[in-house]
Amino acid sequence: MTHTEQLFGTTNKTISISNQLLDQNTPINEPLMGKYTKSFGYHTLLRRMPDIFSVVINLLKTDPIESPFAQTERDQVVEKLKILLTDILTNESLRKIDGTSKLSIMWNEILDEKFNTNKTGTWFETEWLFAENYMYMRIQEAIENTKNMQNYDLFKQLKDKAFGESENTMIAIAKFLLTRHNKDEVNTTKLKLYFEQMIKISLWGNRFDLSLNIRNKSTNFSEDPLEAIVSLDKYILANDIDDIWNTLNVPHNNAPKRIDIIMDNSAYELFTDLCLADFFITYGLADVVVFHVKSIPWYVSDVTKLDYSNFLNRLEKECTSKVLQTIGNRWNILYKAGKFVVECEEFWTLPYDYSKMVTKDIELYKKLSKSQLLIFKGNV
Repeated sequence: MTHTEQLFGTTNKTISISNQLLDQNTPINEPLMGKYTKSFGYHTLLRRMPDIFSVVINLLKTDPIESPFAQTERDQVVEKLKILLTDILTNESLRKIDGTSKLSIMWNEILDEKFNTNKTGTWFETEWLFAENYMYMRIQEAIENTKNMQNYDLFKQLKDKAFGESENTMIAIAKFLLTRHNKDEVNTTKLKLYFEQMIKISLWGNRFDLSLNIRNKSTNFSEDPLEAIVSLDKYILANDIDDIWNTLNVPHNNAPKRIDIIMDNSAYELFTDLCLADFFITYGLADVVVFHVKSIPWYVSDVTKLDYSNFLNRLEKECTSKVLQTIGNRWNILYKAGKFVVECEEFWTLPYDYSKMVTKDIELYKKLSKSQLLIFKGNV
């Protein structure tokens, strides 16, 4: 029995849509869609999405919510999520978002523009990436349309679990970082080597994306992170580290030097991104590092503003490791001093690729254009 069948308790809830599918790879110059059964889009709609729903619904059912009102609403949210999953598996049309938030209104305008009165889109017959983004908006809709759970993060338990599983690896990286805070002992050659190590540690933090590994039992947080980045070099397709290094070392006319990181996952990847930002500040490569996070819970493990602040506080106040307490305290000081800045823009939770930013959010485009370096960790 599949996870989907277990979730519904029966197999006859899932209606066959085989007559709407094409048993082929995605044609050249066509976007990935669920209707192509040999595409990642098909795998996402038929496997990844149901897995996410199954895990999240089971967690929601077992979460000890204290308020009796919230308990009733929790049951209602569970039913809405089951209905949403049925809509996906039976290839229903993508309806408008039932919400009044700024983001909901923006999404409904996009849906109007994409699927006008002469055209309707279904889950398997629209671009996979659009459909997956839309799924997270529908999940958020179920939460926002409650009275007592509007700030509830369905994915928080998963992010907290990932934090605990990665704690030993974070300790190893924190020790490495703290032993290199003495600038007097680092010459230019050593500094560049250190820079390359920190970039790669941050790069490979992305391996632990929960939306891709939600049922993966073999995630290896026990490996030595410094040894791992060496063994993973063979998988890097393009490496412009030298160009980045040269760019960061160009005189900046006394204007504040700013680096922006467009964030992806919480827990371990957030930790590696903070380490990289710490390096930039410590060695004067940046005066400010801006972290761009999601405005709502997104793609299971993506960082929100609340995730960010909770993460720093957990390091400083809840970890038993002295080295994590030290690094957490240091980062909280940088955060309060305005050296670390967190911003969340709606653009990151819209179904646009980066090329659309100049027309869809010109203010964000202008703001990012002033940055000395943009680091995109993973986004639409």
